[in-house]
Amino acid sequence: MSQSLPQTTQAEQSALAASLGVAIPELYIPRTGIDLSRWAVVACDQYTSQPEYWQQSEALVGDAPSTLRLVLPEIYLEHPGDTPVESRIARINQTMAEYLDQGILVPLAPGCMVIDRETRLHPSRKGWLIAIDLERYDFTPGNRELTRATEGTVLDRIPPRQAIRKDALLELPHVQLLIDDPDRTVIEPLYTALSQEVPLYATELAQEGGSVRGWHVPSDNTLLETALKALGQLASLKDYGLLFAVGDGNHSLATAKAHWNSIKDEVEPDHPARYALAEIINIHDQGLDFEPIHRAVFNVEFERFLDHADRFFKKQLAAMVKPEQALIQLVPVYGPGFKTDLSVPLQPGDLLVGAIQAMLDDLVVRHPDVRLDYIHGEEVVRELSGKGAVGLILPPLEKSEFFGIIARDGILPRKTFSMGEAFEKRYYFESRRIR
Repeated sequence: MSQSLPQTTQAEQSALAASLGVAIPELYIPRTGIDLSRWAVVACDQYTSQPEYWQQSEALVGDAPSTLRLVLPEIYLEHPGDTPVESRIARINQTMAEYLDQGILVPLAPGCMVIDRETRLHPSRKGWLIAIDLERYDFTPGNRELTRATEGTVLDRIPPRQAIRKDALLELPHVQLLIDDPDRTVIEPLYTALSQEVPLYATELAQEGGSVRGWHVPSDNTLLETALKALGQLASLKDYGLLFAVGDGNHSLATAKAHWNSIKDEVEPDHPARYALAEIINIHDQGLDFEPIHRAVFNVEFERFLDHADRFFKKQLAAMVKPEQALIQLVPVYGPGFKTDLSVPLQPGDLLVGAIQAMLDDLVVRHPDVRLDYIHGEEVVRELSGKGAVGLILPPLEKSEFFGIIARDGILPRKTFSMGEAFEKRYYFESRRIR
């Protein structure tokens, strides 16, 4: 383990972190003796059309302490069942207080976590859990902040999520931010230095989640100073003024920003809610795949959907300045017992997902009874289409082009990409006090 920093250098390190829009948090983890395989559950914005997944989560957790009791799976925002959302939120807040009072959650010294995640698809994906300054993050199109949203933010989705954060004592992060570090100078040296030591925690993850290990790096550790200095040297910061691009948890981070904006005039400038925990991942990590986010359309007949899409794209083609230069891309579409391809006209530089999203948005506006969902995994799309939905299979975005596209276009169409399959998403483990 590296040596500790002298106090004067620690102050310089804090100043360096602030200049990069990050801060060193005080993390909470479950106490020794907690069943970690039941403690950790997948990000709340997954499996939103698969209630059976969350029913299985409930059965696996049972009465054990679990992050399932500290978050609200987003399926319950659309389908609350017999328990109103307000009651679920009140119970979450009560459980947070109980876990703190009973010592189920215990604090660590200020510092960060280095994380290694294994799944059946990848033996390793490395992460760095740290806090980001919400004053240096923005989700509005065209902003030039250090941390930027990469996809369109649906403002209507923020208020119900803000209600969850409003009175919460703790935040649990599923936000993952990307850095563009082809030379592997930031996270990988941290992992190399720590990986031979016993991790602070290690556990298998339920429901095909693989496993995870975590090493705590105290704020006075020289490894942390080295990582921060390397972060400040990344080319994306020098070329674009862009350090972090949101990979996962776009609306969760936007909610944290909205909450901070709503209280910052009434609290001290360094209030804990000014910051949000996020796991930093190198976009060039071999354990990170960029997966497309597919679409499932409910409450529409297959032929009615195809007729709408055909008329929409013919109109788009006719409106192009040079329709003869249009590129035609095929998108597979599945229905109950059917499969065909949509012909989508694109002009050079256009993203296919943007054209598809525009067509689907138009469909929903014209037919308010139609419901749209965003799906991870082709098999799930086919399964849902067999039950009556219309499913669209979209191609992946090349991650080598990602930061350049963000610097050029600012905001991608919402739900353009996903980092891996649903079971590879971040599982909740660490937390931080925000009140």
